[in-house]
Amino acid sequence: MVDAVEFERISYPAAAESCPAIRDDVRAWLDGSGVPGEVARGVVLAVSEAIDNVVTHAYGVGTGAPTGATIDLTLVLDGAEVVVTIADHGQWAQPETTDLEHDATDRPAQHGRGIILMNSHVDEVAIRHDRDGTSVLLRSRLVREGA
Repeated sequence: MVDAVEFERISYPAAAESCPAIRDDVRAWLDGSGVPGEVARGVVLAVSEAIDNVVTHAYGVGTGAPTGATIDLTLVLDGAEVVVTIADHGQWAQPETTDLEHDATDRPAQHGRGIILMNSHVDEVAIRHDRDGTSVLLRSRLVREGA
């Protein structure tokens, strides 16, 4: 059991217009919780990528999220790390290609680097998808190795 000193659960509409507010709220929560600046910046970047993916991919390309669809965030801070989960209630769509340079029609890829980006800014990324939606877990230690 996590002995959390800070805990927050927030839901936002699953719409592109929500993304700036989510980033601002996460940044404010991290700052208010005393998370070191470098760690907070990395977490905000990783969260930003995860929420952008919800808006872009969770509910079907070009169709947008249905009315009432949400992006659900849970933020937990314990003595050693911050953990953020981002969840949607859409359906996982298998990528047409795993080529990061070109899309399925051999044009330059517009997407596909999100997980790499998330992994470069936090210590752990875990993604789980099932018929109820997708959850992304981001975990970052408060003290970086070598610091």
